[in-house]
Amino acid sequence: MMAGLAITGSQRSVGVAAWREGGDIVAVDHVEPSRDRDWLWPSIDEACSRAGLAPAALTWVAVDVGPGGFSGLRTTIAAAQSIATVHGLPCLAVPSALAAAGSIWPAAAADAPELVHAVLAVKGATAWIATLAHDQRGWLQIEARVIEWGSWKPHAGSTVLADAHCPASVVQLCHAQAAPIVEPNWTGSGVMMAARRLWEDGQAVAPSALSPEYAREPEAVTLWRQRHGG
Repeated sequence: MMAGLAITGSQRSVGVAAWREGGDIVAVDHVEPSRDRDWLWPSIDEACSRAGLAPAALTWVAVDVGPGGFSGLRTTIAAAQSIATVHGLPCLAVPSALAAAGSIWPAAAADAPELVHAVLAVKGATAWIATLAHDQRGWLQIEARVIEWGSWKPHAGSTVLADAHCPASVVQLCHAQAAPIVEPNWTGSGVMMAARRLWEDGQAVAPSALSPEYAREPEAVTLWRQRHGG
């Protein structure tokens, strides 16, 4: 029996999902949870318990690897690595854009657009922009890189995932291209949707191979190098 655990914490939300073959996805999500307690490990316990899964019964562990927040990525990736290492499991590294698309439009969603651009990690004149395609198996990331958003435009008729930090000029360009803008969100179910396709496509990696995907060097790393001359 195949079974998986999926985790996201790359953004301001925390989400966990557990699933076993033949059953439904059981998700435990917290949107912008308070920082005065640990939400991750209790959510992992709750999702697995509700799905009737012991950690030893898992086939793989999936985690949203970003781009996203420095601390959230480090925490959730470390949790996935810990569980996978203890139980001898492979891991699946899920790009944050795929997790967002799967959270909004599940694999079987009839209203899912064929093409989506995810505009993430906007800072200054650049943004991390991923292009995703949808077919009968769900979402597939075609391209993702840091782009100067002033020189970018969406495909006509595509859908754009972007939050309140999206530059006004990009919003205007999306309207001109008839590309509607949808607010992204990240859930454990979204990670699970992407992870199952990655597993089918043979994209599993060893726990030690998991690493965060940053749109640009984290500020904490930059400050450390400046202080220590690295």
